[in-house]
Amino acid sequence: MSAIAIQSINLVNNQITVHFNQHWFQEDITNLRQLLLRNVSNLCIKETIIGADLEQVRFQWLDTEFSVTFDYYSQSCWFDSPDPDSLTKIQLFFNVLNNNNNESYV
Repeated sequence: MSAIAIQSINLVNNQITVHFNQHWFQEDITNLRQLLLRNVSNLCIKETIIGADLEQVRFQWLDTEFSVTFDYYSQSCWFDSPDPDSLTKIQLFFNVLNNNNNESYV
């Protein structure tokens, strides 16, 4: 199997979506999460919720709460924030993700 890489990261309606270059499995989610977040400094993971077909991680970055959700069945990955004041920080977080993610994992 070839390495899974990030194909694109997009910001639409205050939600960051991530697309990977190939199909991934639920067993890949931990590695994909590490791939996305390993170069984000000052990130504090608060909670990981594992469901039957998805995984969600809540974390804090620059005093703002975010979450990243991986849904295996729809092959979806997205970041969002429940914080109504996060509009500027989600743009900053999007910029950090785009600048730091040109890598892949096997």
